[in-house]
Amino acid sequence: MRHTIQLFKIGLKQISKDGMLLVLIPAPFLVGMFFRFGIPYINQWLTRQFSFSISPWYGMIDGMLICLTPMFTAMISAFLLLEERDEGVNAFYQITPVEGYSYLCARIGFPMLWAFLVTIIISAVLNISDLSFEVILLSAIISSLTGIFLAMMVVSLANNRVEGLAFSKLMGISFIGLILIWFIPPSYSFLMAFLPSFWIGMLLKEGADFLSFIGGLLTCSVWIAFFTKRFIKRI
Repeated sequence: MRHTIQLFKIGLKQISKDGMLLVLIPAPFLVGMFFRFGIPYINQWLTRQFSFSISPWYGMIDGMLICLTPMFTAMISAFLLLEERDEGVNAFYQITPVEGYSYLCARIGFPMLWAFLVTIIISAVLNISDLSFEVILLSAIISSLTGIFLAMMVVSLANNRVEGLAFSKLMGISFIGLILIWFIPPSYSFLMAFLPSFWIGMLLKEGADFLSFIGGLLTCSVWIAFFTKRFIKRI
């Protein structure tokens, strides 16, 4: 564990020297501030001008906020892993005590723990749909596991950082399950059940439902296991 923590600290130093990765750290806070103060203002303007309110979709907007911090963290972790692959550093780590899963814990596990805590704080303070703490907690767990899945997806598919930038755009697809559940009939919404964000949407719409939480955990576990196995084979 000591070696894993040390490797995590090295990663933080690398991030501090990379402007593109560094700007992703405060991004969730800035987006959260916009959602908290900008969306209600936009809703008031739409109501005055067009008698149209977006308040029925406030829960979806909060869901996007819950998903953003782990997604941004996944991008940081993925780019850091790909940079080390490009430089051949990851091969060096494979002959040290932090090889394999310890290496992934330092590069993805610890950052996602930070993302989990930040997601809870941001969502509790800046949500606009009066979410209960239970819903925030369960959704944050699924969202953080989704972040692990997204990071593993990018690093297992991309051969270098340039390809990683292209594959990172696929992360936006992870929002589809969350968004569509608000617009399609319930009988068809389960077509999106293979996406973890679908189960976050279920929690936001139905409350702290245990079955929805378990569904999210199982979905994340399958995706994480699939892409982790693929990544370990590559290294």
